[in-house]
Amino acid sequence: MTKQRRVSLRKLLSNLDFSEIEAHLYKTYRYEKGKPGRPPQSPTGLFLCFVLMFLRLESYRDFQAFLEKERFWRRYLGFKKTPDIGTFSHFLKRIGEPLFEELFNQTVQQLLNQHFLSRHCIAIDGSIIEAKPDDTQASWGWDHIKECYVYGYKIHVIVDTKTELPLAFSFTKANVHDSQAFKPVYQQVRSYDSRFRIVSFLADKGYDSSKIRQTLLHDDVQPIIKVSKTRIKPQYPAWFKKKYCKRTSVERFFSRLKTYLNLKRLNVKGITQLKLVCYLISIGMLLIAFLNSKTGCSPRSIKSFIRKWM
Repeated sequence: MTKQRRVSLRKLLSNLDFSEIEAHLYKTYRYEKGKPGRPPQSPTGLFLCFVLMFLRLESYRDFQAFLEKERFWRRYLGFKKTPDIGTFSHFLKRIGEPLFEELFNQTVQQLLNQHFLSRHCIAIDGSIIEAKPDDTQASWGWDHIKECYVYGYKIHVIVDTKTELPLAFSFTKANVHDSQAFKPVYQQVRSYDSRFRIVSFLADKGYDSSKIRQTLLHDDVQPIIKVSKTRIKPQYPAWFKKKYCKRTSVERFFSRLKTYLNLKRLNVKGITQLKLVCYLISIGMLLIAFLNSKTGCSPRSIKSFIRKWM
């Protein structure tokens, strides 16, 4: 088991370039190589620590005990000795949410370059995450699945329908309509450097807007969006129904995000902390899915990594 795990991690390291991520992380430190001062703990290692920590659903203390026990993981993350709990806290304050968003975007770009992710067919949707009652930044919004009002935030995401993995996020209060979050996530997906263009855009009735359709058609993207309000029941052709079925990929992504990774209800306060948690978890999902694909497992199975490698 240990031998198989090491081979798998070597595959991940040989196929992903963390140099750009490390360069961004080092910009937050004053230390310069060759000058006086103690060098920091490996920023890339600490960054990956948080990814693994959230996926293992562990506290700082539990994860520190895990690293203390597992010498292999310490070496893999670049630590000569196990970081203390304060190191994790200081690192999170130093990096902040904007840089984690940049790290998420760079991870997606890396996997697009590896042709693991694709923009060929994408799907968008929004989902409400229930917040704590004393979270003053949240708001009430209608949850059409539970058919009731929920106090919290809304996560908007575009996923690659083939792998069911996220390509871009937007975060709003729960009372914001889905269509209002279309522009930022769509522009983020378009900003990635990829030789393959976006061909199909899948969305439910919440995105039935002439402005959205015009934007997509202007970019030569086929909108696969159902009509929201019409006096006559629309009749969709067979090719439309076949493509629209792939929209469930974004719903399955939200299911894994909430169920497998314990995001049914937030344990943090504020939209900034929500962004931080989602970006960390999503980066972990992307890396684990890529690792699964290299070891013969389904890239959609997050639990298989935790069972086999953790």
